[in-house]
Amino acid sequence: MRSSNNRGRTPRVLGTAAATALAVALAGCGGGVTDTPETEGGAANSAGAGEFTPASSGRVTVYTWADYFPTELLTRFTEETGIEATIDFFASNEELLTKLEATGGAGYDLVVPSDYAVQMMIERGLALKIDVMELPNAANIMERALHPYYDPEREYSAPFMYGTTGYAYNAALLEEGQQPPQSWFDYFTWEEPFAGKIGVLNDEFDGVNAALRAVGAEPCTTDPEELQAALDLLTDFKARVNTISSDATPDRLGTGQNSMAMIWNGDTHRAWGIDNNITYVYPTEGVSIFEDNWVVPSGAENVAQARTFINWMLDPKNAAEAANYVGFNAQIEGVFDYLDPAMQSDPAIVPPDDAALEMIQACDNETMNKYSQIWESFRQ
Repeated sequence: MRSSNNRGRTPRVLGTAAATALAVALAGCGGGVTDTPETEGGAANSAGAGEFTPASSGRVTVYTWADYFPTELLTRFTEETGIEATIDFFASNEELLTKLEATGGAGYDLVVPSDYAVQMMIERGLALKIDVMELPNAANIMERALHPYYDPEREYSAPFMYGTTGYAYNAALLEEGQQPPQSWFDYFTWEEPFAGKIGVLNDEFDGVNAALRAVGAEPCTTDPEELQAALDLLTDFKARVNTISSDATPDRLGTGQNSMAMIWNGDTHRAWGIDNNITYVYPTEGVSIFEDNWVVPSGAENVAQARTFINWMLDPKNAAEAANYVGFNAQIEGVFDYLDPAMQSDPAIVPPDDAALEMIQACDNETMNKYSQIWESFRQ
């Protein structure tokens, strides 16, 4: 699923029209490379252009979020393309970026960073230009996803899944007539019946931003008093927390290990499948939209195979199989028709009209360093 992170500039809100389009979506033939040696490898800054010929042999290594891709789909990719595929997992965008920086972008052929992390990979020279729009199945990318702020011409990235970061709780634990939690402030300050069994994503960007929203500040603030207020809130909150992890959140919620947890909406759908009392909250102060993407790292060894994989995943049936597994939606035309009916009607997947949805871009490096300090202090 994913753990998001990353975003400098000042305001961080998705344009009104784009945010509305994403809200609605949550609700409801040219160039390329061949599998010849000249087009494989990550030494250059671009994969090059030319008539697209899918690779029919070789291998591709994928690095994605934990439990974020169905094994059966990977097997079918190999059966249909002849390309051997292996997969490895990370827990956060920060972990992904740290590994890629340590290796100069080598080690994997495909990675799945969130929106802001795509931007950071491009800025740091860790992403290969692969001209996604030259792939035949790029015609399936929804119009609203063609020009994202982090890769305006889709030169480096293709959309995978998107969703929101809010929190969920077990409604069966509330006393009769008790007002349900509705805000980030509620999440960080609620006592009974949730205290002591609260889960937090191990995600410094979303975690600190949620705390900032709860104290009335904006994400990416540089105000020392607001940052201190977020740290103070997190410090007090820790006594009510029993889990800081981005892995297995649906299972912990569904089985009662967590009674309330910060969570991605798709994971809430999966938790609801275990216990239908699990209820997703779109906090009144704002909820982050994220989009995870396919990106070829600059040091990839099997570029042709990676582009073949991306093109294959831009087919709506393949994208929908992944969507049904992870519980998130994809901005690929035709995917919705293949989604499970339970997903099509789930309020965790289909946000209310009044949900305060925001896509947050990367904070500047100084602010992100402060985020890291706050988060490490909370985790200790």
